[in-house]
Amino acid sequence: MIGILKVLFIGEGGVGKTSLLKRYTWNTFDESMKLTVGVDFAAKNVEYEDWKATLQIWDLGGQIRFRDLAISYFRGARLAIAVFDITSRYTMERLDDWITHLHESERNCPIVIVGNKSDLRKVFKGIRPLVTLQEGIEYAARYNAPFVEASAKDGHGVQEMFDIVTQILVQRYPTSEALGLAF
Repeated sequence: MIGILKVLFIGEGGVGKTSLLKRYTWNTFDESMKLTVGVDFAAKNVEYEDWKATLQIWDLGGQIRFRDLAISYFRGARLAIAVFDITSRYTMERLDDWITHLHESERNCPIVIVGNKSDLRKVFKGIRPLVTLQEGIEYAARYNAPFVEASAKDGHGVQEMFDIVTQILVQRYPTSEALGLAF
């Protein structure tokens, strides 16, 4: 067992961070999900070959009034999942500030960029400009980060996102000693 690894969900309010967390941990989706007030978290045990750890996944409220509170939770993060809504280019552009603040607190914290709400691609096609898959990939490349397009609603990409998270953590912390823990 490696130990407990702190993983953050960061990004603007309403992009679906809580819904992604609920889909991953409970395989549920709530159409009437409320915005996260402050901070919430869940834990999930993960395994990869003989590597085992508990992910302590922190869901940070994205509203401006919670920004300072959210930033205080960056310390000790081993990885961050930076989420934007593919129907709102603004939410992708705002990730720059979130990532800057993250790296001010945890300089070498890796990130995974996620474009959520891919299920809305068909709904808004031709009606509203969407962030394309290629734009998401190019945005993530600016941070040397993997990109996943996902939908908390239908589950598309959610397991892939956490498989990538696990692979990055396995590479960075192959043993408890690499994490600085002794059992």
